[in-house]
Amino acid sequence: MNKSLLLFCFLVYTKVILSQKPFVGSFEYNIQQVDLLTKDTTQGKLFIYALDSLVRFNYLLENGKKQESIHHLSKHKLLTLLEIEGQFFAVQILDTAKESREFNYQRTPQKLNIGQLKSQVGTVQFEGHQESLYWHKKISAKYFVGYNDAPGLPTYGRIPTDYGYMAFELLSHDQRKPPFLLFVPEQKYKVLTLAEFLDWTKGGSHP
Repeated sequence: MNKSLLLFCFLVYTKVILSQKPFVGSFEYNIQQVDLLTKDTTQGKLFIYALDSLVRFNYLLENGKKQESIHHLSKHKLLTLLEIEGQFFAVQILDTAKESREFNYQRTPQKLNIGQLKSQVGTVQFEGHQESLYWHKKISAKYFVGYNDAPGLPTYGRIPTDYGYMAFELLSHDQRKPPFLLFVPEQKYKVLTLAEFLDWTKGGSHP
């Protein structure tokens, strides 16, 4: 790569990064979980609440299942909120999402409006095949789980899972400040380290 092209790529990348400011607000997505082994498809919703470096993810599925977690982005830590046999746990986990996967993104000149956000049309390559992906470049991808290193907030596409994929589409976004209590586990949750929680699941001491 010659020096002129290298300088151009650096300037473009720097412009994108500097244009992404900390986000405060919320997002609502439609999601669809597809298991290619069992041929099961489950519809649901994903709600994301952001307060700069604090982010809460709420997955609500039509079968009644839910998954909730609170992330501290700058510390790379998260709390997974669980209910097991009437007991509530907030399990402390090191967030390695960004380290676990790195994808190759390519953009096109096209743009579409998705969830009231102007989205870049592009593709992402993983595991030998290519998928369409849409993202809004003015909001960082760190506020979304799955494509943390994308050029912007993913608004439409599919995330690979162990046995299939999760399709998602942004419905709306809101720039009003979420209540701070969303980022603090309720008193009913017992905060445990991952080791303590695993010990309890194996029949160890009562948490």
